Amino acid sequence: MAEDFAIRNTIFESGERFPILVNACTGIPLFDATVFTLSHVRARNRASATIEAVLRALKVFQLFCDQHRIVLSDRMRAGRLLELGELDALVRTCRLPMYVIQVKTDPGPHRFPRAPVPLERYRGPVQKAAPEVAGNFAGVRIRYIRDFIGWLVDRLVLSLDVQHPTRAALLDVKQMVVSGLTARIPTGKGRNSPHGRRALDDSAQKRLWKVIDVHSPLNPWNGEHARVRNELIVRWFMSLGIRRGELLGVKVTDLNFRTGDVFIARRADDRSDPRPHQPNTKTHDRTLPISTDLARRTHQYILGQRRRYPAARKHPFLFVANGGAPFSLRGLNAIFVALRDPSSGLPIVHPHILRHTNNYNFSRLADEQGMRPEVEKKIRSQMMGWSETSATAERYTRRETERKAREASLELQDRMLNPRDE
Repeated sequence: MAEDFAIRNTIFESGERFPILVNACTGIPLFDATVFTLSHVRARNRASATIEAVLRALKVFQLFCDQHRIVLSDRMRAGRLLELGELDALVRTCRLPMYVIQVKTDPGPHRFPRAPVPLERYRGPVQKAAPEVAGNFAGVRIRYIRDFIGWLVDRLVLSLDVQHPTRAALLDVKQMVVSGLTARIPTGKGRNSPHGRRALDDSAQKRLWKVIDVHSPLNPWNGEHARVRNELIVRWFMSLGIRRGELLGVKVTDLNFRTGDVFIARRADDRSDPRPHQPNTKTHDRTLPISTDLARRTHQYILGQRRRYPAARKHPFLFVANGGAPFSLRGLNAIFVALRDPSSGLPIVHPHILRHTNNYNFSRLADEQGMRPEVEKKIRSQMMGWSETSATAERYTRRETERKAREASLELQDRMLNPRDE
């Protein structure tokens, strides 16, 4: 039977999280994937989230090899890697969601020698209805798989004698496979696409406040704690524009109610965090002000809801699950899944949409105050945790410029239809 694979998180005594790709049936780690992440990724001080992204790509590659009955180690010993049609098929597989790839995996016997397959099999028509991941996400998978194949070849070549008959062939085929995968990496930048993430407009924001109100009949959550906590979480996202990892990493001690601010800290490999998948802060440490209303609601949550759970006294994190454990990324994502109910009347809402909405509201405030563009960029970078030289702030400025250009264009068109009297 075809094998399945899973990523398990190991927590070292130092607090470091180290993901490992294992056989889902036996729990045994995959040797090559583990050595690759240790020597090629972890050795370069990459974050555990990056290691996990690498392993997800290698999982795709392993499933692809199983599906097509490819034993890469045997091929390398014969001086071969992937055929041209297999490169195309691999790239198509990288464009598919993981659940589709796992369903497509060949359930029959595998790892047996196979007969030559015509190139037309790999170039057959693709189902138009098949879902696809974003182009930049598929590109990340292809890059990691490309690096992994190159690493496998280099490791084998270094163990061979200079005069070994397959050494030169391996180096040549490696160059062709690496260049072939590189040429097939999608070039589109999903973040800047016309259908990229958009902020909530004024009407959607008003609707959101109405839905998440603790006493609203439209509120999708059950239980007083869940309603109070989830409303407060949405208010934190909308008010501060922080990321998921930043919010879940906030500790009660990071709050200063006297001065009205919160410290957003980077705490990679925090030993006090019991969560296997530790929420991490991607941006710089910074102190953000919190409004009187947000401080009051947060203080009430701590005293009225959080302290009810004895388990919450064993850790310092602000937001807790029902029962008192630190709130997880999975639990946070479930909040926004519940908001997708058609009866809510809301567009798709998730934490990064609220981050964009915070930036959208800031852009409007900057216009009202007549803020100079260079000052606006510096303030935005400080609020979001970017360096002053980062070009990320310009992305939000560009989107706001596009919005203004759209409004100006529509106004010009209206004037053509309804010309003003001289």
